Amino acid sequence: MPDTHQDPPEAPPEADPPWAEDALLAQGSPPAEAPTAAPRTAPIARQAERPDPSAPGANLARFRWLLRLVGGVAAAIAAAVVIAAHVLSQRGGEVAFYLVTALVFLCIYLTGLALAAHSRKTHVDLERRYRARLFIRNLELQDMAMRDDLTQLFNRRYFFERLRREMERARALQSPLAILVADVDHLKDVNDSYGHQAGDVVLANLAKLLVKCTRATDIPARLGGDEFGVIMPETDKDGAFAMATRLQRALEVTPVYEQDGASLKLNVSLGVSGFPWGGDSVDEVVQWADTHVYATKTTRKKNGGPSSTSRSAGSRPKGG
Repeated sequence: MPDTHQDPPEAPPEADPPWAEDALLAQGSPPAEAPTAAPRTAPIARQAERPDPSAPGANLARFRWLLRLVGGVAAAIAAAVVIAAHVLSQRGGEVAFYLVTALVFLCIYLTGLALAAHSRKTHVDLERRYRARLFIRNLELQDMAMRDDLTQLFNRRYFFERLRREMERARALQSPLAILVADVDHLKDVNDSYGHQAGDVVLANLAKLLVKCTRATDIPARLGGDEFGVIMPETDKDGAFAMATRLQRALEVTPVYEQDGASLKLNVSLGVSGFPWGGDSVDEVVQWADTHVYATKTTRKKNGGPSSTSRSAGSRPKGG
């Protein structure tokens, strides 16, 4: 069966707001709409506990004190010059008095213009930096809201929101769309034998393996508990089954838990569906995939297939 699991053409990027450039430069790279699973940034609440001396408010306070200092020095110099001019006028230099006074006020006026221009530029720069920092924080919050804490994959809410958008796009462009649903067989046995911490490690490693088997344009997610899903844009029925076969082979040779000579491999029931061959709506496509998963589990039980876990030599379950 040929693998038609190909990358879709890239869409032209949307224009970012002017202040977003600083935010993206501060991050090092622009955020992608559908990034693969990656370590999340540090929690914002933890960052907020530490004072930031480079914050816009701190810079503005320092700038205000600088303006006060410059104003005081300028006023002192102007007073000294006026007093000197007055002393000169007492000695018969009235022309020099008016000339010096005019020059003083001219200097004060020019200094005020320069300070006003500099103040405006500083305020614009501070506002730009503040908007950039706010843009980065919003991106972090959005990423936190759409990620699963344990696996760092996308969560169930984002999966279905993105699936609806991809369905609308596929329907409008008459392009194929596929999804894959994976359900771990009897994860409870792993928790009972090795402990819940081992179960968490199993799920996290399964997520990494899922990301490794998908493309950069695919959207892997944890749908809840022991269920995972992948949205595959621009993928037809053959490509969906090829993806499922590739993932199944990787699961057969890759342990998802290793400790003290013990290794554990999982059996995962996979189901695929897509548009238009699996349905014309999100509910129909997902139901088709769930039915495929259930059929896989039933067939495995009838054929006397292996249990949910496969242990290598030297593995010791908890309490054994």
